[in-house]
Amino acid sequence: MTPRHLAALLSVTVLLLLAPILSLAQPEPSPASLSLEEKIGQMLMVAFKGPAVSPEIREMIAKRHIGGVILYSSWGNVENLRQVAALTAALQAEAAATPSGVGLFVGVDHEGGPVMRLREGVTVFPSQMAVAATGNREHARAMARVSASELAVLGVNMTFSPVADVNSNPDNPIINIRSFGSDPNVASRLAAAMTEEFVRARMLCTPKHFPGHGDTGVDSHMGLPVSEHDRNRLERVDFPPFRAAIQAKAPAVMTAHVAVPVLDPSGLPSTLSSRVLEGTLRKELRFEGLVITDSLGMGALSKGVGTVRAAVLAAKAGADVLLFGADIGHEPPEQAEAYEALLAAARSGELPMARIDQAVERILAAKKAYGILQAKAVPDRAALIPYRVGIPDNIQAALAAAQDSITLRHDRTKLLPFRRGERILVVWPERTAFDPVASLTLPEGAQLLRTPREPSAQDLQNAVEAALKADKVAVFTYDAIRNPAQRNLVNTLLSMKPQSLIHVALGGPYDLALFPQAPAGVATYGDVPVSLEALSKALAGSIPLTGRLPVRLP
Repeated sequence: MTPRHLAALLSVTVLLLLAPILSLAQPEPSPASLSLEEKIGQMLMVAFKGPAVSPEIREMIAKRHIGGVILYSSWGNVENLRQVAALTAALQAEAAATPSGVGLFVGVDHEGGPVMRLREGVTVFPSQMAVAATGNREHARAMARVSASELAVLGVNMTFSPVADVNSNPDNPIINIRSFGSDPNVASRLAAAMTEEFVRARMLCTPKHFPGHGDTGVDSHMGLPVSEHDRNRLERVDFPPFRAAIQAKAPAVMTAHVAVPVLDPSGLPSTLSSRVLEGTLRKELRFEGLVITDSLGMGALSKGVGTVRAAVLAAKAGADVLLFGADIGHEPPEQAEAYEALLAAARSGELPMARIDQAVERILAAKKAYGILQAKAVPDRAALIPYRVGIPDNIQAALAAAQDSITLRHDRTKLLPFRRGERILVVWPERTAFDPVASLTLPEGAQLLRTPREPSAQDLQNAVEAALKADKVAVFTYDAIRNPAQRNLVNTLLSMKPQSLIHVALGGPYDLALFPQAPAGVATYGDVPVSLEALSKALAGSIPLTGRLPVRLP
């Protein structure tokens, strides 16, 4: 370490140690010290556009007293790690300059696997389902521990994870590998393990999506899913991971925009239902922490009552923090409209003051417990990034989880591992132009053939011609369960190579059930770089395939 780096680290450390002492001169914010306008603002957690503090978000902090922000790469909040650290510090400085001085929740979706707003430079773990496939709770603990450590350096104090949904529906279009699988006992153990580590690291976490989004056939971003589970099924399958996370002292729980008629016969989405939030979650599961909504701009609500009205109804129903994400078709001015609607509902008596005070008491209590009650002009932590974020030890922890997750469902004709001198064709279905195909290492002489996500007749012909020249064909799929063109590609190649085709499910493992006649089947539970690196090693025979399916295949 150079003298310059050492000096930077020492200055950051000193300022971080002195910050709590310096803040003692300021009176501690309390519900009694806040105006109605400030209380309503504390209930809002909003998204904004751009890599720096924009005039719009500055106004939301200064004039509407918001309690938090959520960061999105899609809205330009994430350019690089130093910029994110500077942005979060600047946001807290804006909050420190307000009369109340209450610190901000700074949240981000950081689940691992497919849902990561911060990807470049941070440690990206494999999906939760991959972690479940390892059968090792320590990988779940490492995932939470590393995530909390790296996020804290960047000024993030809330992670919207872990996913506590039990994915019992193979056709689920939105949860899938984000969950720990279809076994509620496994999901409970791992959700509790992650929650314990987040709490230990003083990172606010939000087990989600209550009362359960795992058995739905509709994406709540698009429309309103309905869970037809009876009470017994909810108690056996959906509730256990949430109970386990609550017992592990989860500071918050995120709601699902899912209608559950057995809990609320009116058909209201759970986010808007007092029967679900106050009745089931509070009274039955005895949860005392923060209730945070999923984004109110999602189609399940916006296509019904509308986002602005949903904010009022969710607050009335028992939600403490109202989340506004970067949803398609929604813009930041809508958040200001929701603030005004909440303020009007409070003044008219529709939204009782007792409900507002209850929410604000919980919000301030959580902020105090996690050291963010009083906003502070924090030092620039960028100097810490090279020594704390994306470091070799963290990446090795992610790779270890990925290596233990690669699952061999069967290998009837002993096609694996690949052997020297074999002519191997790998067929890769592109999802986006940014697929991490570079993380896949193939044996010398192997041919990689990339096809579109939905292969055309010409793509099919190209694959057939290449397969005729190969000794073995490894064909990858990504959620072919919803892609007839991919299924056609695999079946065509399978008809030509019935004894020498290896099917690799890059996304959900449910694809394995589509091709039971394939001589070999492998699941990776996602295509993040460490999963592809682990797959490369498994195909080459340098690591064993020890993963076990954490779901029941149809």
